[in-house]
Amino acid sequence: MARLDGGSLLLLFCALGASGAAWSGAGAFRVDPDLTSARFAVQLGFSKQQGRLGRTSGTIVLDAQQKVESIDLEIETASVDTGWSLRDAFLRSEVMFDAGRFPQMRFRSTGVRYEGARLAGVEGEVTLRGVTRPVQFDVTRFECASRPGDDRESCGADVGGHLSRGAFGMDFAYPLIGDLVELEFAVRAFRIRDTGEMKKTP
Repeated sequence: MARLDGGSLLLLFCALGASGAAWSGAGAFRVDPDLTSARFAVQLGFSKQQGRLGRTSGTIVLDAQQKVESIDLEIETASVDTGWSLRDAFLRSEVMFDAGRFPQMRFRSTGVRYEGARLAGVEGEVTLRGVTRPVQFDVTRFECASRPGDDRESCGADVGGHLSRGAFGMDFAYPLIGDLVELEFAVRAFRIRDTGEMKKTP
C-alpha cells in the first residue's frame, strides 16, 4: 500500500457520486473502525505471513471541489492479529511494535496525487515506535456518496503500498523475516461536520 524510503502507504476514493440526497460539498469524515480494515504481509523464510491490525481511527477532510485535502489516521499496534496468540505476543513485544511504549501507529498526509479526476496516491508521514518517515500510498478506489433515503454521507477507499520495517527500528531476525511489509487498507468514513465548523473548534 505505501512506499517508505522508496516504498509506498494509504488512502481514498476518486469518483464522487451522489446516489440519492444532494452532496453537501466540503467537510470532514470520521473513519469508522468497524467498517475499516488494515492488512499486512511479510516474507518469512519461503512463505508469506499475513495478519491484520484491528483498530483504525481518524479523519478525512474534503475541500469545496470534493477533493481530498487531508488525511489523519491512527492504528492501535496492540490490535495486531495473525491468528496465533504466540506470534501476536511477539509482534507486540519490544523487538517489534513495542506496543507497551508505542500504542499507536500514525499517518499524516502531506499531499495527494490526482490523475485527472481520479485520486491516485497519497503522500505523508508514518510515525511508528517514535520514528517518523515519509511514505507514499497508492489509491485504487476513492468514492463518496449519499445513500438513498439516508442523510449519512460517506466516503470509501482502497489503498495499498509497502514500507520498510527496518526504517522504524524493527529489524529483528532479518533476513529470516523480510524487511518489506506489504499493506492494504479498506477505509470507510462518515461525514461529521463541515470544514468551517472544524476551523472554529480550538
